Amino acid sequence: RKPRRAPPLCQDPPSAHSCAPGCSAMPKAAYEDWGPGCSELSSLKSATDKALLDNTEERYKAGNIYTRSGRLLLAVNPYKKLPLYTDETLQAYKSSLAPQVELPPHVYAVAASAHSGMLQNSMSQSVIISGESGAGKTETAKILLEYLAEVSCSGSDLHKRVLKTNPIMESFGCAKTVWNNNSSRFGKFLTLQFSASGRMQGAFMKTYLLEKSRITSQLPGEQNYHVLYTVAKGLSSAQRTEFGLPKGSDAVESFKLLNLKKAGDVKWADFPCDFKELTEAFAVIPSLNDKQSSCWRVIMAVLYLGNLSFTGQGEDDAKVKDPAVVAAVARLLSCETAQLEKAICTQNMKAGLDWISKPNTVAYASDVKNALTKALYSRLFDYIVEMVNVSLEKSGDEMRYFIGAVDIFGFECFPTNSLEQLCINFANEKLQKMFTQAVFESVLSEYQKEGIDVGDITYEDNKLLVELIDKPATGILSLLAEECFFPSGSDASWLQKIKSQHAKHANFSEERLDRTAFTISHYPGKVTYQSTGFLEKNKDPLSQDLVVLMQFSDDDFVKTLFEEKQSTAMAGSVRRFKSAKFVGLIDGFRTSLNQLVKTLEGTKTHFIRCVKPNMDKKPDNFVFDVMQRQLYTSGVVQAVQATRKGFPDHLPFAELLSRFELVVPKSATNKKGADGVRALLSSAGVSDKEFRIGKTKVFLGVGVLDQLEQRRMEYIASKVLSMQMLVRAYNARKRLKLLRDEKARAAKAKAEAEAAARAAEEAARKEREAAEAAAQRQERAGVVNEQLMSRRGRRRRSSRSGQTGCRRHSRQSAPRQTRRRATAAAQSGRWPTGQHDRRTATAPPRWRWCCRLQAARGRRSRLRCEAPTKEGCE
Repeated sequence: RKPRRAPPLCQDPPSAHSCAPGCSAMPKAAYEDWGPGCSELSSLKSATDKALLDNTEERYKAGNIYTRSGRLLLAVNPYKKLPLYTDETLQAYKSSLAPQVELPPHVYAVAASAHSGMLQNSMSQSVIISGESGAGKTETAKILLEYLAEVSCSGSDLHKRVLKTNPIMESFGCAKTVWNNNSSRFGKFLTLQFSASGRMQGAFMKTYLLEKSRITSQLPGEQNYHVLYTVAKGLSSAQRTEFGLPKGSDAVESFKLLNLKKAGDVKWADFPCDFKELTEAFAVIPSLNDKQSSCWRVIMAVLYLGNLSFTGQGEDDAKVKDPAVVAAVARLLSCETAQLEKAICTQNMKAGLDWISKPNTVAYASDVKNALTKALYSRLFDYIVEMVNVSLEKSGDEMRYFIGAVDIFGFECFPTNSLEQLCINFANEKLQKMFTQAVFESVLSEYQKEGIDVGDITYEDNKLLVELIDKPATGILSLLAEECFFPSGSDASWLQKIKSQHAKHANFSEERLDRTAFTISHYPGKVTYQSTGFLEKNKDPLSQDLVVLMQFSDDDFVKTLFEEKQSTAMAGSVRRFKSAKFVGLIDGFRTSLNQLVKTLEGTKTHFIRCVKPNMDKKPDNFVFDVMQRQLYTSGVVQAVQATRKGFPDHLPFAELLSRFELVVPKSATNKKGADGVRALLSSAGVSDKEFRIGKTKVFLGVGVLDQLEQRRMEYIASKVLSMQMLVRAYNARKRLKLLRDEKARAAKAKAEAEAAARAAEEAARKEREAAEAAAQRQERAGVVNEQLMSRRGRRRRSSRSGQTGCRRHSRQSAPRQTRRRATAAAQSGRWPTGQHDRRTATAPPRWRWCCRLQAARGRRSRLRCEAPTKEGCE
């Protein structure tokens, strides 16, 4: 197929486009609509903030939410459905030789570039999707996954299983927040594993830092995880009876954890799926299909634990207010009601060699109950992730490469921010640092090394901020881990340490009006954190009595959730190892995050920046200030400016010459080194302003490498078409010969069949003629026999007067000619059937020979008589 060429950018005014207001032309397909303005930000005449915003707003209002800038794709959340993701559009990007050049900016183009880059360069790829909460990262990751699963899983149901993980993970890991109706409350790194031929062999999902605190408490206007509402609403009548749900009322109103006053407060349209779709997704995952009922049982236990309350308050001894709630939880978890109540309301303490039981206060019992609630849900979440990975594990050929999609939680700033927000924002800072290194630091160092002068390029570096949070020994998180190790450690003492340690840091400040808070200046803006509860959340304690009780449950599924793991991988679980060093929630999170960054650094990275046009989640509402802040703080403005000034693509001389020598005349590739590169680019029509030649590498301007790649793919496509033509002609000739041979064989077989038919017909004719002749002979013999019989009778009657010999056998001699004819007929087998027949078919039971002397013949004649007795012979 001849590839499509992209139209020149910005050649028409906005009114000339079909997507402009008032245009009466037929709307174009998504893969044909380049939209108004510039689809490549580096092609703008000016790189000021206003120029970028005006171009983005113009495209956003026309329905073109994607704009690219070099390796970066800018995606604006439309907060509504757009016809950009049809099967026709996907197939167009799939069949394109160079989608980044031929087709408009799209997530499909990024996915296609990653897939083709993996095959062409034999290198793993990664796509980093970042942005603030509510910017559309989760939806973008789903679109990316949809394309990769479609193009690489033909003939297998693996792509179906991969896609069905989306509703499961969104239901269990997403919730409504202030800024987003479907906010991811965990980080996810999904790697799609490929063979050397580009066929998907499997997948693996790594999750980071599920927000456990949301299970037991939410801010006003927020909701719990989607699956809690979905299961409570969608259970069948039999399941509702089994789980003890109230009759005649909506289940979602009955549970405190759902944070609802009435069922009508839930906007079910914002949920990723309903209960039926969730069960269908479970059915597609073989390792989860038979565990559905067990999962719903644990979820209902979590909801009932939320309804568990105690009499008294403060320091009073805790007593369960409603025993029926404890009984319901115990029934769902298959344990004894009395033991469960005792494990929540009391604690066992060791005094010397003895163990004593101490009543818990109401406050402490509430914490124990909440810890069990969070442990049940988080362990169920981890179990589901584990089973999904088992279902998606690679099969077939050995895995050679992978394409990873990072869907990490967005930057967050709520009215009250705690340890979860600090970890989330720290993860975004790490990814921002990686983006800065990929786009700015490594590029500038390469320019200096190769002696390329590109003028002054400035950018925001967050290296100091990352060190503020994560520096060993003195970082905020390092001091928190150290404080948890001390028995007397507290939130107040930890806060005092970080204040004294970072008092002069430019990105750290104290809150004068709130002594328990501190503020950090992140790259998107300042965030104030409330230190209360930091140590408790990092320790994430769970009563050992409850752990033992769950491990001895009568339900094997509950046992599985609480069985001890041999690995140390579960982030947030409290374990002690041989070194006796405490390992808390942030330690596991930091380790996993560092591993993620290390993995991404070993791949070719692609960046998608998601931004939201307003803070109210409304469609068709572009707020200038909101967009300006995001474009600036995320580094998009600086990236566009650096791209315009610099040369984003760097290739060694030998690689450029070997890769693109096919697209220029042979005379231009006789030289080597810098001279050969200059001759090749000149022959390819690249102007001197679009490239720079360093000491060992050539630096190409924006779009130059894509144009060369397009020409190379067109050349290869033309040669492939020629090869296909030759092979098809050979196959056609081969098929023609086979058809001719088959036709000759058919004709020969037909002739042989006709000859056999003629021979059979001839044999049948001869047989009929022989039968007719035999019939005629038999008829003639019958006539002769009748004549003989009649003559014999006449002779008998006439011989009575002068008979000779035996009276019974005396007869008058027949004429000589008649006797000869009868004798010849008898000898030839044509004697007719009668009384004296030599060829009779049925012999009589008894017979005799009758004789008489034939005087005329001078011999004895024997005739067989059919009479049974002598007396019966006539």
